[in-house]
Amino acid sequence: MREIEPLPAGTQPLPVDVPTTAPVIVAEMKARTPREIAWRRFKRHKLAVAGAIVLVLIVLLAIFAPWIARYNYGHIDLANSLLGPDGKHWFGTDNIGRDEFARVLYGGRISLIVGLSVALMSGVIGTVIGAVAGFYGGWIDNVLMRITDIFLSIPFLVVLILAVSLLSGSVFDIVLVLSLVFWMPNARIVRGVVLSLKEKEFVEAARSLGASNRRIIISHILPNSIGPIIVIVTLGVAQAIITESALSFLGFGVQPPVPTWGNLLAGARQFTLIAPWMIWFPGLFILLTVLSVNIVGDGLRDALDPHQSLGVRT
Repeated sequence: MREIEPLPAGTQPLPVDVPTTAPVIVAEMKARTPREIAWRRFKRHKLAVAGAIVLVLIVLLAIFAPWIARYNYGHIDLANSLLGPDGKHWFGTDNIGRDEFARVLYGGRISLIVGLSVALMSGVIGTVIGAVAGFYGGWIDNVLMRITDIFLSIPFLVVLILAVSLLSGSVFDIVLVLSLVFWMPNARIVRGVVLSLKEKEFVEAARSLGASNRRIIISHILPNSIGPIIVIVTLGVAQAIITESALSFLGFGVQPPVPTWGNLLAGARQFTLIAPWMIWFPGLFILLTVLSVNIVGDGLRDALDPHQSLGVRT
């Protein structure tokens, strides 16, 4: 029978049921912060990473449009109207000779500004209303949620058209009107999250230490709700861009000569057959932007989910 060699002096034997890699795994898990874990999950979501890259490229094209575009978006050249894409005009020209590439880039500026501004403003309004309703409950919750239900029951497209018709149609007016329409779903989602968090032990501990309701909401509940809030704000960007494009296409959005992707499509309607490139490129940028935002939002939802394992969908 094989003899077992004795352990060297001063060496403690390891328990039989504890693997030698356990301390290393535990140390690695303790070393990672929630932000690092979320970033690792997001990086493993290949579609989300690809969507983020495409979205960053579109944003950079819009930001650096004055240096990238070879022509001014408002320059009229009737001698070169309705030209197809070529080496001189990469996206062709419109019916009065304006360069479509420049107009798409500058239009992206307005559409992205509207999308981001509406998502942030509606996110703030919805977060405040949802947090107050969910935390205080009672008659405050009933009043705020009934107001939310009233807004949700109104046909939003009709309200948008009427509201924009009464205003000047500037970028600020569009952002304001869309923000006042988009906050309701955000409020409901945040309210549900706050309802689940306000009974947690860390909230009870803060309350027992004498923290005020305002401090509990701002310092404890909202930081732990940041994951869902980031997701709904991200997805709100895509929704706002689509809505602004639809309004501009119908003639109720940002008014020409300021270009947006929506009014570029509206101006190309009567030239669909003879100059289809006037529809292709604004529509392609809307498609890529909205698709990228939705994919990034999906990746953020997986990355910020505390119940999600490190392996995510690809």
